[in-house]
Amino acid sequence: MFDYHIHTNFSDDAESPIKAVLDTAVEMELSGVALTDHLDPYYQDDEYPWELNVPAYERALTEAQARYAGRIAVAKGIELGLIEGDGLRVCDKAVSDFPFDFVIASVHHTERAPIHTARFLDGRTAEEAATEYYEALLACIKTYRNYDVLGHLNVIDRYTDGYAPESATIPYTEEILKTAVEYGKGLEINTSAFRFGMAGRGTPTSALLTRFKELGGEIVTIGSDAHAAKYVGAFIKEGEEILLAHGFHYFTTFMDRVPKFHRIG
Repeated sequence: MFDYHIHTNFSDDAESPIKAVLDTAVEMELSGVALTDHLDPYYQDDEYPWELNVPAYERALTEAQARYAGRIAVAKGIELGLIEGDGLRVCDKAVSDFPFDFVIASVHHTERAPIHTARFLDGRTAEEAATEYYEALLACIKTYRNYDVLGHLNVIDRYTDGYAPESATIPYTEEILKTAVEYGKGLEINTSAFRFGMAGRGTPTSALLTRFKELGGEIVTIGSDAHAAKYVGAFIKEGEEILLAHGFHYFTTFMDRVPKFHRIG
């Protein structure tokens, strides 16, 4: 099994150093992991600015990959928090300046505020919040291409009071999925849905994953979105089962930004 979405203490909201994360992964006998710490330009939170020290992170990834060679495959990854404007340039520079193996593109904040905060959510319906979130994601990926998979596509569902009606979000999600497929990008099964009480909803939802496959999407990674070593590898097997249930007989990993497909089972 591979866990392709893990945060270390290079991310402001995560607690475990790289060694603790990788030692846990080795103990669990995982075949490989992707370390994917946050880079979120212009994030509007003084407590969690998510200002990744990219040069130090790059050095640590390179050292970890060498140190654990022969024990576990370590992909040098990053999770970009996309935001329109100069934020996209900052993301692109970070990804272009270092030979990352794997890049997740997510949206954690819009020009209004981080999507989990009261500034974003208060006084708004689930439909209003979801619409702004998906509009922001679509606007970014219409022009930004330097990534491999879209992270936790419907993450907004984690924060809203109830879920936006599908009729309101389909115009956006349809274009997001079509754009991803057109440019050979993938989705991730983000198994933190099980930890956040969203196992029945799923991240992505069954409808989104089904539509991605119908459109010709092939690349799907599985990641725990662990922010502490104790969550590394959590529910990865369940992620594989979700893929099988939706007609996928493989999952994807990356090295040197090149996808590799692994048969499930």
